[in-house]
Amino acid sequence: MHQQERLMLTNPEPDRNIEELNDDEIFAAIRYLESDPRSASKQSNDTATTKENDDKSVMICVCLYIAVLGCLAVLWLYFR
Repeated sequence: MHQQERLMLTNPEPDRNIEELNDDEIFAAIRYLESDPRSASKQSNDTATTKENDDKSVMICVCLYIAVLGCLAVLWLYFR
């Protein structure tokens, strides 16, 4: 952990105005808030970004698209 990140965690002045921050402090805040790229692969197994869930979401979208087209076809035939 970088020294500036540690300072952010124990910042005694949490209400400081953002205009008072220098570039190094802003970049440290961004690095602190970004997810760790090494742990992203571990998290992907726990979240909805796995290939199985992506496949299911594509199938759901295709089924909804077909259902909407079917409803539109029925309405078109009904009002024709």
